[in-house]
Amino acid sequence: VSVLNWGGRGRGGGRGREKGGSGAMQQRAPHILDRPTSKGKGDVSHSAFAFLFSEIVQYTRLNPTPAKALSTWEGRLHKIGHSVGLRTLDLIAARTRGVDSRETDLIRFLTFVQTTVWKTLFGEKHPEPRLVKVSAGAPQQSDVFLIIDTGSRVSQFISNPPEYENFSSDAYVAGIVAGVLEGAEFPAEVTAHNGEGETAGETSYQIEFKKHVLARNDQLAK
Repeated sequence: VSVLNWGGRGRGGGRGREKGGSGAMQQRAPHILDRPTSKGKGDVSHSAFAFLFSEIVQYTRLNPTPAKALSTWEGRLHKIGHSVGLRTLDLIAARTRGVDSRETDLIRFLTFVQTTVWKTLFGEKHPEPRLVKVSAGAPQQSDVFLIIDTGSRVSQFISNPPEYENFSSDAYVAGIVAGVLEGAEFPAEVTAHNGEGETAGETSYQIEFKKHVLARNDQLAK
């Protein structure tokens, strides 16, 4: 970490005087890009995030053209989340020197997403989501995986307009999951589904892997 010293130098080009002298050196906090990735709390004000995310939701609805279809609005959020997911995987890999983020087994990597990635995104105090496998109902269908989260911080302060009552701002998190998976060479379709009735307050992220990913995983398991 580079620390910049400010203040004048003593006569003859020497260093400034000791504390209390006119040439006392002052230290300035390192630039954010100079800080180590492995340190720092990484905490973000919940209210600040809520405000910023609400602006993102409004932006994706109105720009570049108003989103007339629900899929268009959610698709824009998903796209933004996807780029965040790619960078999140890079950050975790830099902090852990590639441990777990280079996993080749599909189930173990999903567990990595369920634990490490979730803690990186939402903090240690956020409840750990559940990982569920839904077996295919027919031979031609592929298995589906669900990450079931409780108490989503993303959609907590988002109110849906009447014409978009089925809109889910958690499409942003679905995009993050998709980005993390693609960055680790596990490309998949990820969609967000908000619970109703007994499951109200839960968000299920449905993950459907590409067929070649499942075939590769089966081959490596032999």
